[in-house]
This record gives sequence, C-alpha cells and structure tokens, in this order.
Amino acid sequence: MNISEVLFWGMFGICTEVSFTAIFDLITKKELNLMGHTSLWMFPIYAFGLSYGFDLAERVIQNEIVRYLSYPIWVWIVEILVGYPLLKFRIRLWDYSYLSKQKQWKGFISFVHFPSWILLGILVEYIKKILI
Repeated sequence: MNISEVLFWGMFGICTEVSFTAIFDLITKKELNLMGHTSLWMFPIYAFGLSYGFDLAERVIQNEIVRYLSYPIWVWIVEILVGYPLLKFRIRLWDYSYLSKQKQWKGFISFVHFPSWILLGILVEYIKKILI
C-alpha cells in the first residue's frame, strides 16, 4: 500500500459520507438542500480503514458472501474502538442516538446501517479490482 492509495481512500470515504448523509437526509427528512456532512477526523479513519482494514478482511475471509456479511461487524468494531475513547475529549464523530434503542447501541452503532456497510464493502472491493 502506498501513500497515494491511502490518500485516495481517505478522500473517497469523505466524499462517500457527505453524499450518503445528504441522500439520507433527503429520504428521511425531506431536506432538498442536499447538505451532506462529515468530520475531518474521519479522513484518517477512512484512509487506513478502507485501505488496510478491507485488505485484512479479504485475507481473513475468503468466501465473498461471508465477507460481505462481515463488513458491518468490522465497521462496528472501528466505531467502538475510535468512538468510545474520543468521548474523553468530548468528540463524537457520529451519533446514532436519534434512532430508537432497538436500532442503535449507545449512539455508536446503527443497526439500520447494516446494509449500507455491506454495500460499502462491495463497492470498495470493486473499486480496488478496477483501479488499484
């Protein structure tokens, strides 16, 4: 993995999150302004997570279907490992507490986003095959 790939995945993640949050707000809140959002703190999370993390998942889990279904679990692990310690600095990069308790865990994990994390994993794998 070289620096240009890490930078690519950081930018890809930021752009994807801004697009996703804009579309999500359009669908759920009927906000037509398409104002997506993210935090610059997410850049290194995406840069290293989408490059090294997804490579690790591909090496560990050879079966495609099982790997696709595991992507939400990998994302949830990162959300806990990054999100929980940041609370000590009063930083909350994401907050799913607007969802009912059955649909989220302590505001850090959204069970509603399960299919989104699968689609992100498939998209990342596809992009890696055609670009990198």
